[in-house]
Amino acid sequence: MKKLAVFAILCVGIVVAAIWYFRPGSEFSPREVIAFSEAPDRRLAYRTMTLIYPSTDVEHDAPVTTFPRDERDIDFTWEWDGRTRTLDDYVAQRNLQGIFVLKNGEVAYEEYFGEAQRANTFTSWSVAKSVVSSLIGIALMEGKIDSLDDPTSKYAPEYTGSDYGDISVRHLLMMSSGIDFNENYEEPRSDIRRLFLDTFLLNKDVDKTIRQYASNREPGQDFDYISTNTQVLSAILRGAYDRRLMDLFNEKMAAPLGISGGTWLVDREGPSGKELGYCCLQLTLEDYAKLGQLYVQGGKVGGVQVLPPEWPEFVATPPTEDHVPEGAGELGYGHHFWLIGDEPGAMTMQGYDGQFVHIDPEEEVVIVLVSADRSHRDFDDVPEFVRLFQQVKAELR
Repeated sequence: MKKLAVFAILCVGIVVAAIWYFRPGSEFSPREVIAFSEAPDRRLAYRTMTLIYPSTDVEHDAPVTTFPRDERDIDFTWEWDGRTRTLDDYVAQRNLQGIFVLKNGEVAYEEYFGEAQRANTFTSWSVAKSVVSSLIGIALMEGKIDSLDDPTSKYAPEYTGSDYGDISVRHLLMMSSGIDFNENYEEPRSDIRRLFLDTFLLNKDVDKTIRQYASNREPGQDFDYISTNTQVLSAILRGAYDRRLMDLFNEKMAAPLGISGGTWLVDREGPSGKELGYCCLQLTLEDYAKLGQLYVQGGKVGGVQVLPPEWPEFVATPPTEDHVPEGAGELGYGHHFWLIGDEPGAMTMQGYDGQFVHIDPEEEVVIVLVSADRSHRDFDDVPEFVRLFQQVKAELR
């Protein structure tokens, strides 16, 4: 009799586990998430993220805009790591899916590789962090945020009583929160992997997960890039406007820029789902270029000041010595934008596995790259994408 009871319990456990793993009745399941995370070639997944994870849509009533075209021949040849490299090399090694280049607000170059097409929306990963920074600038300009030195809890009461509740908006933008968090994507037991697990497999409320993390030093002391800081900025925006993050993006950026569509991943299905502000906005390459061109134009679109006029310079300025690039071509950090040594004023929206929106206001150039690059960390000093950016800008002068 005991054996029968144990067998019955085991069978029930197997059925429950199978229901959780396959999640019938839902568009999304742990099976799909796990299969994606283990795929060696992620090109298709990076074009179809909304088939794997729940999302919300870019929606607005404004007309869609496109850039005029002045296409040019560009010599994609550069020196890197003691070798002569070409665009074909970059495509082959780094699974580049597309490149889109603007010069003086006109399309100078556009090309797609493999099965990628112009109409595809590509995941951004942490490029979305720079979008959240832009929305913070807008909230400051509109008086929804009084000061960057205000604490998180003033706008996001769900963080009251946590260490994050006392951290200022400024320190979050600087990536200098002092929160103890391991952002190593490749380490199996890292905090960022746990955050992905809680969000994408267990569908936990992202704020409830993040408020548990504690400080191990005072804010503002150093540069420590962690995704939780941006998610807290997203909560600040939601609280400041009492609206969803996607609603703000639709009204404040997508509509004035004429963005054609897209999606933003959320922590769970249904109306209570929250956009993952630290990652996971999906747009076409041209629409990513519109985000970059906004900064080239000093935050203006057709005479309308979308961003504070001082915001492009602010985000491109290292706030401390710890944020300054160590040498020419090496990377530093501003306020949710990456910086390149010896290229003052230039900035890059940068995401995991090779997603980039490089912006150079002085050169009036925007370069968008989308990849599924599992080898993009193979550099000691100057990353190869910097050499690609430099070559493109030199060709367009």
